[in-house]
Amino acid sequence: MASRYRFHLLLLLGVFLLAEGGKSSSQLTSGDQATLLAIKKQWGNPRQLVSWDPVANADHCNWTGVICGGGRSGGVTGIFLPKLNIAGKVPESLCDLLSLSHLDLSYNNLIGEFPGAALYECSQLRFLDLSNNAFHGVLPNDISRLSPAMEHLNLSTNYFGGAVPAAVAGLPALRSLLLDTNQFTGAYPAAEISKLTRLEQLTLASNQFAPAPAPPEFAELTNLSYLWMSNMNMTGEIPKAYSSLAKLTLIALNNNNLTGQIPEWVWQHPMLECVYLFTNGLVGKLPRKIRSVNLIELDVSSNHLTGEIPEDFSSLKNLSVLFLYTNQLTGIIPASIAMLPNLRDLRLFENRLSGELPPELGKHSPLTNLEVSSNNLSGPLPESLCANGMLQDIVVSNNSMSGELPKSLVDCVLLNNLMISSNSFHGEFPEKIWSLPKLTTLVIESNGFTGALPAELSENISQIDIGNNKFSGFLPTSGTGLLVFKAANNLLFGELPADMSKFANLTRLVLRGNQLTGSIP
Repeated sequence: MASRYRFHLLLLLGVFLLAEGGKSSSQLTSGDQATLLAIKKQWGNPRQLVSWDPVANADHCNWTGVICGGGRSGGVTGIFLPKLNIAGKVPESLCDLLSLSHLDLSYNNLIGEFPGAALYECSQLRFLDLSNNAFHGVLPNDISRLSPAMEHLNLSTNYFGGAVPAAVAGLPALRSLLLDTNQFTGAYPAAEISKLTRLEQLTLASNQFAPAPAPPEFAELTNLSYLWMSNMNMTGEIPKAYSSLAKLTLIALNNNNLTGQIPEWVWQHPMLECVYLFTNGLVGKLPRKIRSVNLIELDVSSNHLTGEIPEDFSSLKNLSVLFLYTNQLTGIIPASIAMLPNLRDLRLFENRLSGELPPELGKHSPLTNLEVSSNNLSGPLPESLCANGMLQDIVVSNNSMSGELPKSLVDCVLLNNLMISSNSFHGEFPEKIWSLPKLTTLVIESNGFTGALPAELSENISQIDIGNNKFSGFLPTSGTGLLVFKAANNLLFGELPADMSKFANLTRLVLRGNQLTGSIP
């Protein structure tokens, strides 16, 4: 993530599932081939399955998405057809594939209610992925009629509604239960789910469940490695009992109404890699000692946390994403933050931090994003900020920073956003920045910059705000990608370009407080 909203499960179960046996062309079953052709016909013979043709290819084990097992039968054991835009309903002939153990129809356009009639007779089915389709309706109370061998059940990102039936916990072999991003309501069967002791992955996120505390019963799921319960109206405190989840590598409880302090176990957990607790009502200070040394992504933003950023963050050598923004943190940014070798995304904006940015920030890590606006920071931008050439975003507006821009900034070829407004930066604005190949947004208003604007703006630049500086010279004559151009209160002179067709996408133009002449085109 840092891409924090970009939650997605790295479910690689399908990889090892393919190792069930090689394709067999000498022991094919004509019955399975006929069933596959019937499935294709029920889907309207989509062009995506053009390879399902016994004339062009007699070995159906070589057809798109078809996996055959070894042994004497060589029957079809898997159908993997994700992201093929297949439409319609799940064919009722699927279970005529007597050896079918793995079915992945995710990311298609399948419709209808839960296809129990089409799946209940698949007695060998262990892996079922119907996610990212358009299924609707309630889950049936007899969903436990799915194969007792079922290990992976993914129904996420559909339109299932109503209450989650207790029957989903009637599949004792489950290792993954993924129900997130639907329209479920009411109470979910926490007590029943907690009896699925083999569960490794559980997702209930993004459903409109009735407000309720985080279920303490889930502390019994000691094999969990992935727990995603974001955006589901949870209240109360994060259970201290979850310290029993010793195998947990990801916990996401963000976008709820949680209160209280972050439990000590979160900071001492030896296996945790990703912690997402943002957008809650959590309080308290960050701990002085942190032993969760495997953390890769930490996001506790948009809470009510106070105190200082711990120096002990320096022990998190794997840390790539650190989001502490929109809290009430005080003190300085520890210099040791700059020494984290994998730090890629640092967002500390909207706090009460003071002092200077760590002078070696960007020197020892592949820093791509720095956002520290709306604090009380002072001093210059570090010269090493783009030392690794990866930097894309600099957002330091609304501070008390000063000095000239680092000379190295002109070599920051991936820079996309430079937003440093409302500080005390000064000096001649580097001419080469205007021609950086990826630059789209330049917001540097309310500083003390001097210099001239380029005659022609890059077509990639969409927003320029240089108001309240000391720029002089003529206006640019073209800017084909420009949407917003704000340059009020500078020392610009000359006339507006007579041909405004080269600013065809411009939606906002602010030029007051300059020395411009002539008529408006």
